[in-house]
Amino acid sequence: MNSSVESKQPSEYQDTLQILMEIPFFAGLPLEALKLIAYFCRRETFKPGEFLFREDEVDPSAYYVLSGTGTLLLEQAPAPLQTISEGRFIGGLSLLGDMKRLFSLRAEQQLVCIVLTREKFRKTLDQFPNIIHKIMETVAAEVYQWEKGCLHQYDLSCAGGKMSIGVSLL
Repeated sequence: MNSSVESKQPSEYQDTLQILMEIPFFAGLPLEALKLIAYFCRRETFKPGEFLFREDEVDPSAYYVLSGTGTLLLEQAPAPLQTISEGRFIGGLSLLGDMKRLFSLRAEQQLVCIVLTREKFRKTLDQFPNIIHKIMETVAAEVYQWEKGCLHQYDLSCAGGKMSIGVSLL
């Protein structure tokens, strides 16, 4: 990465680079790879009521919320799942492969996000193929922590409860 790339939009680029360093999905990657990822990111603004993605669609993008709020929805459920606001990273697994979204994300207030597409992410992998190992380790650790946190929700004394826990715990 040369300085002409970095000077393209210095403030926005530097801000994006700093944010990427703090997202667990990207943390620990070599600086040169992070610089390229930051270069590939774009900022998008979503108006209130606009969907970033819809349940059951394959969306090849990951989003980091810079400002505003959004609502996670199951389209057939009567109530929203949760509110999403500044500092949330959503959709990292979509960078690794096609996945249908399990929920929809709708902007409630103007929502400004850093967006990275799978296509651009794969260009980074082409130049830095060894980073996939670090990312997979991070994903595995995040899944482990998520499942560990969910264990208290299950009645492990009944067979149905044991069958509901994640496959990484089997």
